[in-house]
Amino acid sequence: MARIVLGHRDGALATRLARTVLSDLTAEWPNLQLVPRTVAGEPTDDDDPVLRALEDGQLDLAVVACETLRASLPAELALVAITRRLEPRLALVTKGARSLKALPNGARLGIGAERDRPFIASGFPGMQAERVGTDVDRALARLAVGDLDALVLPAWVLIMMERRDHIGVLLEPEVLPPAPGQGSLALLARADDDLAAEVAYTLQHRPSFDRVRAERTFAAGLAGRALGALASVDEDGELTLFGAVAVGTTTLQASVNGEAREAAELGGELAKDVAHQLEAMA
Repeated sequence: MARIVLGHRDGALATRLARTVLSDLTAEWPNLQLVPRTVAGEPTDDDDPVLRALEDGQLDLAVVACETLRASLPAELALVAITRRLEPRLALVTKGARSLKALPNGARLGIGAERDRPFIASGFPGMQAERVGTDVDRALARLAVGDLDALVLPAWVLIMMERRDHIGVLLEPEVLPPAPGQGSLALLARADDDLAAEVAYTLQHRPSFDRVRAERTFAAGLAGRALGALASVDEDGELTLFGAVAVGTTTLQASVNGEAREAAELGGELAKDVAHQLEAMA
């Protein structure tokens, strides 16, 4: 019996995601031995323990939340599938306020990732942002006792952790852009591992893959910037990509349209356009 080791990050959310993928793959490949493995360590700009374990042959497949995945992958690895995307937008969780603007000046805002901080600073400079990570229950408890005035978290995280009822408002990207790939799960394999790629591809959702490819190409073209992106694909195969970059007290926004099959080209085109605008602002 063929054997595939499926690796994932540590933590409650990552474990839940991996179990979902494991269950789906088991249903598709009943004669395949699928072995889950937790990889300890948080990713940094210079190192990602999950990717390193995949490169070293300790894993055959890795399941990773797309927004935690670096924009440019090592040449030895390939993003072989994107599962059906969940809600990609950020969610505002409060005790009653229906928008970020409705919060008082100086409000204490819990954010899910450091990437969100520059956008809060540029769009809502009176707020105090504090990273709370993906420990949803702990963040909600701090909100309940008044330690925080509001939370801005990826909506898909609240959904996966069965806290959908706490979502107050979904924030449109023009208000607060999501991270590239947010709400998507990536399945990665070594570029020369045909079996792992074939197994993963059974979970491929092509519209989600095209959306993520456009967003990640945009991000790769503006490496080192605080940026957000969100792509959509309509029933006719038309892709619209929105991109944003936080620059000091300003957020630069732009968009591009085209055929979904040209997702990577559209992402690169928008990155070049934004890069030229940033040069003009310098």
